[in-house]
Amino acid sequence: MTQSTFAQKRIKLAEDRVKFIHETTIQSQTLEATQLRLEAEQKAIEALQAELDGLRRDNESIISQYTIDQDYIELNIGGTIVPTRKSTLLKKQKSLFVDILTQSKEVPRDKEGRIFIEMNPFHFSVILEYLRTDSLPILFSSDEEEREIMKDMGRLGLSRYSIPFEKKWNRTLKADDLNVSQDGKRIEVGGDDSDRLAIIGPGKIDRGTVTVSVKVIIPRPNRYSFGVLTEIPSTFNKGFAYKHGLLGWGLHDHQNMLGIYCQTQRVAESTLGYSTNDTVTMIVDVDSGSLTYKVNGVKCAELLNCEIIKLGVYIAVTLYNKGAVWSIVDD
Repeated sequence: MTQSTFAQKRIKLAEDRVKFIHETTIQSQTLEATQLRLEAEQKAIEALQAELDGLRRDNESIISQYTIDQDYIELNIGGTIVPTRKSTLLKKQKSLFVDILTQSKEVPRDKEGRIFIEMNPFHFSVILEYLRTDSLPILFSSDEEEREIMKDMGRLGLSRYSIPFEKKWNRTLKADDLNVSQDGKRIEVGGDDSDRLAIIGPGKIDRGTVTVSVKVIIPRPNRYSFGVLTEIPSTFNKGFAYKHGLLGWGLHDHQNMLGIYCQTQRVAESTLGYSTNDTVTMIVDVDSGSLTYKVNGVKCAELLNCEIIKLGVYIAVTLYNKGAVWSIVDD
């Protein structure tokens, strides 16, 4: 081998070594950069995971505070969306809503799946308030409005149901000096001024609804009451609904004592009193424990949810002045 050839080989080896070192250096730098990038990406992933875990915890906390209200329901009433509660609609066991919500009766629904009822939305708002409070308005805007709302209540199975009841003065359950007409519709005070009782009908009402109207002839304002008793008294020479003694409730109007009274306590206000030639109507609903009064067709007073009335009552009146005449008015 010549000296020239040997030198060329040395140069070539040196060049190969430089190239190897250069490539190794580049690869090492690339690996370090990659490692640094991977470490940075791992830290970013860990940070994102920590943020995600925090969001999940927050979401679980929010969900635990707010649960879906299964009692909430929306109805479509004649095109008006009415929100309410199922428990409110189910308050009356014989209503149409019981059949609808237990899915035993098919009903129309709107495109959103809401129950659709073709009805005046205002009428329904009155009916819904009745379901919430067991009370109807003291005053309707007109007799026609009252009839229409009562009709809609009937459509929904919410009408108060009446029971057969003989609307006559009881010839036996009364004070001796109270005179009953032959047809049983009229009673007159024959003795001097004093408290005395009379019962209307054959006996105790233990279910359903009874409506009785009387036209009153009163010589002068005094201790009169029209209402119910829980028991038949041992003597009929007493009054009730404005004095101690007998447990009963009645509409009373005398000497600033206007309202529904139980003994000496006023338990409900009245917007009207009554005097001679007025017609007083009382609706007794034993099932709901309520008394409703009208004077000359205008609703004026209401007692609601009396648990004792729910046990059954007798329809009774207190009469006072000689010559007073109360006549039962046919429906």
